Amino acid sequence: MFGKAIHLKPRDKTSPSPGLPQSGMALIAAMVTVLVVTLLASSALWVQSNRFEVESSLRQRNQALWLLSGALDWSRVILREDARSSSTDTLVEPWAVPLQEAKLSSFIRAQNNASGQTASDNTQDETLTEQVFLSGQITDVQSKLNFYNLFLASNASATNSNPANTTALNSGSTLTLSNANTSTGTTSNAQGVLMSFTRLFQVLQLPMNELEAVNAQLKAISQFASANRKSDNPLSSSNASGMNSSSALMPQRFEQLSWLGLSESSIRLLLPHATWVPFSSAVNLNTASAEVVYAQLAGLDFADAQRLVKARENKPWQTMEQFKQALSSQSKPISINEGTLQLSSPLFEVRGQLRMGQTTITEKSLLLRDNSSVQIVWRDRGAALRFLDVKTP
Repeated sequence: MFGKAIHLKPRDKTSPSPGLPQSGMALIAAMVTVLVVTLLASSALWVQSNRFEVESSLRQRNQALWLLSGALDWSRVILREDARSSSTDTLVEPWAVPLQEAKLSSFIRAQNNASGQTASDNTQDETLTEQVFLSGQITDVQSKLNFYNLFLASNASATNSNPANTTALNSGSTLTLSNANTSTGTTSNAQGVLMSFTRLFQVLQLPMNELEAVNAQLKAISQFASANRKSDNPLSSSNASGMNSSSALMPQRFEQLSWLGLSESSIRLLLPHATWVPFSSAVNLNTASAEVVYAQLAGLDFADAQRLVKARENKPWQTMEQFKQALSSQSKPISINEGTLQLSSPLFEVRGQLRMGQTTITEKSLLLRDNSSVQIVWRDRGAALRFLDVKTP
């Protein structure tokens, strides 16, 4: 009994362990959990990063707008001081010098030197302003022909019932332009305004059919506006038919003259020599280009206009008598209408551009100077400024 041997069957080494499937599933679950946590963390990080970039861009944009507002106020100060020191506006005055792109820190440093502060007083400010670049230019609006004069000249009744030399500003006040032409509604003056634009189109070699289209559209708008003023009910059937017959809206900016028939290429060529502002404006002979001087003075040759502008660079005209003397030395006598010419300007266009990191903002403003007061008529920025790449003379 005790001598009988017991033989145990050896265990098969290839058979799976009972605990192996459970440990494999645990490893897979752990990997899935890590993957889900990683995805959630990366998603949260991306959202946070995106929010940070948006907030940073908004903050930079707001800072740029504040700096551009400060630059515009600076331009107003320059124009106000210029009015106090001189009764004429020429291209040799400080306001006419364009500001090339420069670091904002250079202005801060100049201010510190003037006030006696040291660089260490504003170390943090200088670090910020080293990344900000500012450029700009002030342009005399009355160095250009105003298409609004053509609108006023198209209908004498519209001019008489709606004075052309005044405008209501946002502040509620109404300013009157001194020396502005108030006789635009007369037939002879209307022909003179149209002739000026005709000569400008000729010297720039622009298609005359575009000028004819613009003039026709402006006349239709003027007649419709006159009919509205005569009618007590602006929604009467006659006014409605007039509105349907007029296919164009009243422009608010020069670029919108494309609504009336000007092509984009013509607008780009006209931009240094023509404008649209809601004032009856004369031409400033001290700042006008040779093309505008030629267009405004009927009978003047373009070569003579170029000689007048060249002579003006050395000695700008201070009185109309000086201009008449310079005009008398030309090849033939020229008759002038002093109501459409002057040597000073109340209207100025300010262009400013500020670059801060990846943010670049461009702004254009129209300023109206009345004696010692300089007011903002309108301000534009962004997509409305697609023609700013054209250089003004």
